[in-house]
Amino acid sequence: MNYFLSKVASLRGVLGVRGAFAPRRVHGNVTLTALRAGACVALPLLLLHALGRVDLAPYAAMGCFTALYARDDTYARRARVLAVVGAALTLAVAVGGLTAALFSHPLAAVLAGSLVAAGAKYLSDALAFGAPAGLMFVFATGVAAYNPQTLAALPLEVAVTAAAAALCWAAAVAGALVHPTAPERLAVSRALYALARHLGGPTGATRAAAESAVQHAWTTLLSRTRPARPGSAPVLESLEILTARSESLLGGTGDALGDARAAAEMGELARRTRRERGVRPLVAGRERAALAAHAEHLRRHSTPAPGAAERLRGALRSPSPTPVSVARVGLASLLAGALAWAAGMDHGYWAAVSAGSVLQATDVTTTWHRTLQRALGTLVGVALAAVLFSFDYSPLGVIALVVLCQMAAEMVVVTNYSYAIVFVTPLTLALSGLAHPTGGAQDLAAERLWATVLGAAVGIVVCAVLANRRADEHLEAALAEGERARLALEREGGAHPAARRGLARALVALREAHALASGEPRSRGAARTGEVEDLHRRARALLDAPRGG
Repeated sequence: MNYFLSKVASLRGVLGVRGAFAPRRVHGNVTLTALRAGACVALPLLLLHALGRVDLAPYAAMGCFTALYARDDTYARRARVLAVVGAALTLAVAVGGLTAALFSHPLAAVLAGSLVAAGAKYLSDALAFGAPAGLMFVFATGVAAYNPQTLAALPLEVAVTAAAAALCWAAAVAGALVHPTAPERLAVSRALYALARHLGGPTGATRAAAESAVQHAWTTLLSRTRPARPGSAPVLESLEILTARSESLLGGTGDALGDARAAAEMGELARRTRRERGVRPLVAGRERAALAAHAEHLRRHSTPAPGAAERLRGALRSPSPTPVSVARVGLASLLAGALAWAAGMDHGYWAAVSAGSVLQATDVTTTWHRTLQRALGTLVGVALAAVLFSFDYSPLGVIALVVLCQMAAEMVVVTNYSYAIVFVTPLTLALSGLAHPTGGAQDLAAERLWATVLGAAVGIVVCAVLANRRADEHLEAALAEGERARLALEREGGAHPAARRGLARALVALREAHALASGEPRSRGAARTGEVEDLHRRARALLDAPRGG
């Protein structure tokens, strides 16, 4: 009995509500991404309408999900990631369609969806797709698997998906012809903005956010493997100097007035860096030369990012938490789909998608937050859909509604997941209405709500029951790596640029590993908080000290 009570108490400790619906401020690249996503959806849907084949609209929309990925990546990485995403979405539609054509039993679609969910989670974690991770692949499989299907019609549906994905790929990388350094400028701008917030009101949270943003900026700048385009080299050099200066200011200037001035300066530079192509750092003489030398040293000693094959292998190695996450997603999608079928739902894949959605998070705490966000967002979205679908729409009107909902969801998804679900719900119902005009999208709203709640509930239960026992190992490895990096920098006298970046990266990884372990019941993450904070304190003292050498 005592053992059971201790487990319940452990679970209650990670199932908090605080912060679940809090908005998050995002600096830059929100409106443009939403406009691009809307255009990528509108073009193929309007073309299908002109051809009289609006029944293919859901398959085109599945390919258009390609536009949702790699929104902030460099153009080189964006091209690689989106090629994989587009191919995987096309394959997901093919798997779902083939399942529907060959097997009449609904459980076959459930099984296909769960296998795709597990594979998509593994692929998205290993290759770092970012949001929305493996979710859209499950959706694509479900749409194809739950629609009436024939082998003769399948090639055209797959081709429509592939064509839409190719269109989104082209739209996403076309910016390289006009603004080749835009992703790098965005990453540096966000680092400057995070630093300005920290200097303006320093706390542990603002320091952690600034450290993460600065390291992401370095990763973005140092990931360029090709020579810069003519005219881009001076811009990239200035961005590197700005990032080096940001790194040097993480510990503050030493007095409140100096911090306030630096915060104002960094805020202004953040704004200009995002909007202007060439921003010159406000430093000169020896300081500029030192910062340039620091950046050049990092570039010479930076190690290339691991290739796709190495990433795929590394995701399975201990203490990586990926295998547990894959098992959770696959099992939850299978159970949610089976329960939806048993309950007589015609769109059982909605439950599987809901389960997979909440489990894109990495621990029980964030999964619980995603569960709350998805449930409440769907409830509000159903109410919105009831209002929107109280009017009669022509096919063009439904297409316009899909595009507007897609853009609205993209505008707010980076602020809070629940806000996006409010618009995703009528979007999904509108797509169903295009595929089956006689079905009535409004009639599906109740099923959408219950399928979502069922899937989210299954997801959180599976996450709580299937413990991530690798979380503690992951934290132990991160602590060991952080201590090794600290000792390496200490041996160098605190001045070696590559050793400094190695320690800064290790601190960011340690913070993520600690958050993962702390969000899991039956883990020792909370018990090791003091150890983690002590390493952070000693490492930051070394990083903030005057540099010798």
